[in-house]
Amino acid sequence: MRVRILGYAAFAGIATFLVVFFAVSEALLPYIEFSVLVGIPVGLLVGTLSAAFVLTEFGSDTSQTRRALARGLGTAGIGFVVAFGIGLLTGQGVTLATVLGVATGLIAGMVIVIRETG
Repeated sequence: MRVRILGYAAFAGIATFLVVFFAVSEALLPYIEFSVLVGIPVGLLVGTLSAAFVLTEFGSDTSQTRRALARGLGTAGIGFVVAFGIGLLTGQGVTLATVLGVATGLIAGMVIVIRETG
């Protein structure tokens, strides 16, 4: 396995974990006092599944569409983590950094999928 594939999988897993963790925790906050305790396992599960998808589909002999989706998910993860980190380092706050990361990740991932599928 190449380092690039592992990097794509790691970034996809981290980005998916963070987005799902924040979303589940905030959605359950009015109903469950410690909603973080629900958000962490759900985020870990979904993040692991997205990393596994990238690992299995990126280098395998599957269809071009599935490989493009895996590459787009990995690129979206890289875009999210970089934009999220920049947002936090510049003092924008977690909410704005998350929104900036999601927007950047979606745009980057969609560009790659559209470019790869033709």
